[in-house]
Amino acid sequence: MKITLLQRRGKVEEKLFCKELETTLAGLRGGLKVELKLQPFSKDGWAVVEIQGDDSEVFVELVSRKFGLVPSEISKVERHGNYRGIVKRFDSDLIVDIGIQRPKPAIIRVKLSSVRAQLTDGRGSATARELAESYCLFPGTPVSVRITSLEPDATQIEGWLSDPQIDTFAEWINCGLERIQAYDCLQSELDFAIHKARLMRDVVSTEQLNMTTHSVLCKIGTDAVGVIPKLGSILKRSMLQPFVPQRIRKRHRAWTDGIIQ
Repeated sequence: MKITLLQRRGKVEEKLFCKELETTLAGLRGGLKVELKLQPFSKDGWAVVEIQGDDSEVFVELVSRKFGLVPSEISKVERHGNYRGIVKRFDSDLIVDIGIQRPKPAIIRVKLSSVRAQLTDGRGSATARELAESYCLFPGTPVSVRITSLEPDATQIEGWLSDPQIDTFAEWINCGLERIQAYDCLQSELDFAIHKARLMRDVVSTEQLNMTTHSVLCKIGTDAVGVIPKLGSILKRSMLQPFVPQRIRKRHRAWTDGIIQ
């Protein structure tokens, strides 16, 4: 069987991407009786894998947890269900792609008013650009959405950011430490850049949001904006953006355990 992963290679070189994907899949396979082979990318750029073997169903579940799978058909999407997706754009409303292609391509639209209701204190003045910059909701960002309205032949489906997504933001903000969101690079490239730039003392850890998007957690007192030029001089094709809890609290919402104060 063939499965489509919720993963694009972005600006990463195809050869490097496929090599790292194969390594990741081999690690997930472990001792399972499964044969796998990478297939050409889908027409929308999603990674496709062919799987055969007695333990295929178990392996698919592991892959789904790691990457997320593209539902492809709108009939597989349920109202009130939570789905992993990728930010396509955030100009007026937040547009998220979860991979629906049949019977016709469809995207998830989270209205700006809904984003404001979830991510601000209700003042209603934050622009899409301000929210994108503060919460790093840039194209390519992995997010989780909840479907609120669904029509079988729709090309636009209404949704909200899911509760788990809001919980993630709450956790990051209440932690208080600044982050750098790194786009279009592999984990190996990010690790190399951190060491080459001698930033080990400035970084607590790195979190892989998907294969090509990562969150770098800075240590107490480390200014993410100040670190970005150092990383950027090495990760030249990558987009690096700061996630600054204090700025979010000041501009949008006083987060305390995810509750608006």
